[in-house]
Amino acid sequence: MAHTLAHDGIALYTIIGVYEWERADSRPLVFDLRLESTHPLGLTRTLIEQQLAGWLAPCRYRLLEALAEHVAQRMLTEWHCSRVVIGIEKPGALGDLARVGIRIMRDAEKRAA
Repeated sequence: MAHTLAHDGIALYTIIGVYEWERADSRPLVFDLRLESTHPLGLTRTLIEQQLAGWLAPCRYRLLEALAEHVAQRMLTEWHCSRVVIGIEKPGALGDLARVGIRIMRDAEKRAA
């Protein structure tokens, strides 16, 4: 039996960006998460936010893709998820003209192979 947990709109701050001016201060990112497991995960939204904040604190990635991969691998390993789907948006990256973001899906089986 699969257990699924979804949380959208988790707003956290980290340093990310290609340009030096982007890396001067922490920027907001908005996470949408879908976690799947063969066992109950027992994760509350508050616990997820706290853990993500801890994982993000030392990060200095330039690309959202690299950050998403880092977070996905931590979730697969530390939370024992069988699948994670992570969406990350970077509000204001292109002003008010567009929303910049990515979405990735990673499976534990493919990770182990």
